[in-house]
Amino acid sequence: MKRPHPRHARRGRGPIAKRWIYWKRRYAHPTRRDWVLLGCLLGVAAAAACSVIDFRLGAVVLAVVPASLAGFRAMPPPWTDVWTNRSKAVDITTCLLFAGLLVGLAFVVPLTR
Repeated sequence: MKRPHPRHARRGRGPIAKRWIYWKRRYAHPTRRDWVLLGCLLGVAAAAACSVIDFRLGAVVLAVVPASLAGFRAMPPPWTDVWTNRSKAVDITTCLLFAGLLVGLAFVVPLTR
C-alpha cells in the first residue's frame, strides 16, 4: 500500500500559510493608522542613520517624529480619525514635551570621543 506524502497527512493550511493570508488581506488596503505607523518607523530609521553622522543630529531628527505627530494631531477632523477617545490637547502637549525633552537632552549630554 502506498503511503501519502507527509505534507498531505494534515488537513487544511499550515500556520505560516494562514498568517500570510491574514497579513495579505489585512494590509491590502492600509488605513490611515498604518500610514502614521509607517511614517514613525521611517522617521526612527532616518534618525538612526543621522546618528551615525552626529549624535545631536540624530536626536533632533528623532525629535521631529513626535513633533510631527503633534502637528498631525492638531489637524482638522478628517485627519484625526487615527486617534479615538483621547484628549487632543493632552496628546499635543505630550508629544511636544517629549520632542523638547529629546532636543534638550541632545544638547545637554556632552560628546565624548
